[in-house]
Amino acid sequence: MKTKGFTLVELVVACTLLLMLSTIATTSTFNFVQATGNLKAQYNNIQNIMLLHKALVQAKMNYATDLALASNEAEIQHWNLLAQQNDSLDLIARLINPASTATNPSARSYLPTSRNVPVTTIINGNPVTNFVMVQITDMDSLLKAYQLTDNGSPTGNIVATIAVGPMLDPTSGMRPTLPIIDWKSGTPQEIQF
Repeated sequence: MKTKGFTLVELVVACTLLLMLSTIATTSTFNFVQATGNLKAQYNNIQNIMLLHKALVQAKMNYATDLALASNEAEIQHWNLLAQQNDSLDLIARLINPASTATNPSARSYLPTSRNVPVTTIINGNPVTNFVMVQITDMDSLLKAYQLTDNGSPTGNIVATIAVGPMLDPTSGMRPTLPIIDWKSGTPQEIQF
């Protein structure tokens, strides 16, 4: 006749199996949450890159058009020289603070001069989004305004680079290129993508 209940060995085995299954389930859930968070961060980074790329393409095209209409071949050639030297700092500065031309007599910036950046923080377990106005004065502030930082906020460390590229130059035959925004080598963003 069998007594009701479990032996000590059966209880130990059952508890061990329950603990193992619980650990696997917790780990799988944690990994899923981590993967979902990483995908969301990658999606946000792609959106920010696309917005910055659009702004740069428009700015470069408008500046090139103004220079061509003003027949300013010297500035176009100087731009292309800086582009060949990968001097995007100076090229971005030219788009933000251009010289006065006949088509842009007020020397207005070809890039936005500021951007209202959404910054999300967790307060009591809930996401709260506030907006921070970022002034765009140079390439670093441009990258921060488009949240291309290690923490996705305007205060993080910059993790992207910009190559603006040359303009069309009919005298030398140089063809224009689109700007390239890429991750700095060795950053987690470069590894994720």
